[in-house]
Amino acid sequence: MGLGLGVATAVGSATTQVAFADDAATGAASSRPVSMVLHTHSCFSEGGSWADGGGGASMMAQLEQAVHNDIDVVWWTDHDWRMEAYGYYDGIAFDGTNEDGGLQWFVQNDGSVTDAQHAFVADPHSPSEPGKALRVTASGPEAGWGESFLWAKAGNSFYSTNVSDTTLTVDVLGERIGPDAELVVQLETSYRPAMAGRPAGVYVLEYRLAATAGRRLADPLTGVVAVASDGGWQRLTLRPVEDIRAFWPDLVAEDSGLARMRFGVRARNGATATGVFDHLRIDRTRDPLRWPVRTQRDLMRQLRRQYPGVTQLLSAEVSMVRHMNVFMEDFELYPYPPRGKAPVLDNSVEAAAAMVAWYHERGALVQYNHPPINPGELVASRALGADLIEIANVDGDFTVIHDRIDQYDVAARNAIFLTATSQVDDHAGRNWQGKSHLYTTAVWAESRDARDLIAALAAGQAWWYHQRLWPTGRLDLAVGDRRAMGRVIRTTASSVPVDIVANNLPQDGTVQVVVGECDRSGQTIPSVTRHAYPASAFASGPVTFRLERNNGRYLRVEVRDAAGILLGFGNPVWLLSPHDDVNVPSARRLTYAGR
Repeated sequence: MGLGLGVATAVGSATTQVAFADDAATGAASSRPVSMVLHTHSCFSEGGSWADGGGGASMMAQLEQAVHNDIDVVWWTDHDWRMEAYGYYDGIAFDGTNEDGGLQWFVQNDGSVTDAQHAFVADPHSPSEPGKALRVTASGPEAGWGESFLWAKAGNSFYSTNVSDTTLTVDVLGERIGPDAELVVQLETSYRPAMAGRPAGVYVLEYRLAATAGRRLADPLTGVVAVASDGGWQRLTLRPVEDIRAFWPDLVAEDSGLARMRFGVRARNGATATGVFDHLRIDRTRDPLRWPVRTQRDLMRQLRRQYPGVTQLLSAEVSMVRHMNVFMEDFELYPYPPRGKAPVLDNSVEAAAAMVAWYHERGALVQYNHPPINPGELVASRALGADLIEIANVDGDFTVIHDRIDQYDVAARNAIFLTATSQVDDHAGRNWQGKSHLYTTAVWAESRDARDLIAALAAGQAWWYHQRLWPTGRLDLAVGDRRAMGRVIRTTASSVPVDIVANNLPQDGTVQVVVGECDRSGQTIPSVTRHAYPASAFASGPVTFRLERNNGRYLRVEVRDAAGILLGFGNPVWLLSPHDDVNVPSARRLTYAGR
């Protein structure tokens, strides 16, 4: 929606007439608002919470949500080390320990079963592996099937990643198998929206040792591969992507992650099933740095046919240091040093700063994700060298949001120039608007090309808005006829007129002009004053606020509804003396020649 043509309302000590070109108070006629999700997980990450129904989002599920919520651009930001399978399990020995990686076993029964037992036994075990094996036994109900499983919950999800290159093998012994008793290895893959007459849900593969062999759909979302039991040790070979492609040929099969593995038995008609599992091997063929990038780009290309209206761009969440998203045109994965099996995140400032420097050398922008509330560290580390920082909380926790806003104002006070963004951080791929509060970032950009979007983020020409309560919200700042949001003006003028644009405001909304000191004092508390204006003040166009420079100041805008809920947050403009010893990134520099 265009911002229109209007005359600024007098606020403070000056009145300025501002001409608007298309959607922007910039003099750049081609700039337009572009909505983006900057933190989106899919089939290369660990999946959604089990409270949300298990499984992880497919790329398809996230794109479906983007369409439903009028999102222009999705940046794919799967965890980089999960994309690489860095330090991942290459097998499970079933010896009853945590297997040096935090492995835990949880009993999960489906349907009615009796006499369910689970034990790690020294005998029998696979001829291919010494040590113990897992035995599961259970009796089924008189009507229908009952199932008893053990879920192999790997510490920090050390097997959850895209499975396009993955083959699994497991040795099984069917001790009591027949028409009414089967052994089962179950793989939960990715969540997908409703399609082709099938409901939305997590697609599941089951590999069964049964009385007879066969392949079938047990229900619309469960594909079964049955192998006939021969009474001895047998090796099951699981090829997830091949089987997804065979059962559901209309899917992009490679858009599949491995969310959960379960091992158990199923029985009916009062029968008892008993089976033993051992020697699981996970064979991944990927080149850890190149394969994930190539594979996800290919998925983006295939899914573009189904979702042509959504622009997809590739990034990642760098996650073995402080979590940070990286935005660059030709994306590269960070080469972590070898740390062995089940590596632990290095939470140090030094490790994060080194990663930021590595990406900066390659021309990238780095976003500090869900930062801790530690303004002292933020100031001392200069925000780890990051360019952007998440402010809005994914769960709509306003205590967290307000604490992050205060911390952002501390950074702004100390001339740490950061573009404030929203935290979407979605792993599930379902019902974005059903969350309590979901904020979305938008930028003023020349196009949806990565280069233009990155340029807008680098310049701070971004705001974030409440997706459900203010979906058409627009915020902007201008000085003269040039966009000023996110910019730094170094001038000898004692004050500068700032034109504030707030469009499509709710009738009972309030615009708060927040003026902060930028005294570079090292203080770790914000120093701001607020000036509130009713939505009606913006009815005929932008409002002009004369910002006094003093010893350095900045101005930003918040929008709130009648209940005080934060609807929108715009990035600041800073006003400094040209004599101040401050390093200003070139993308943020704005010249002002007026008085």
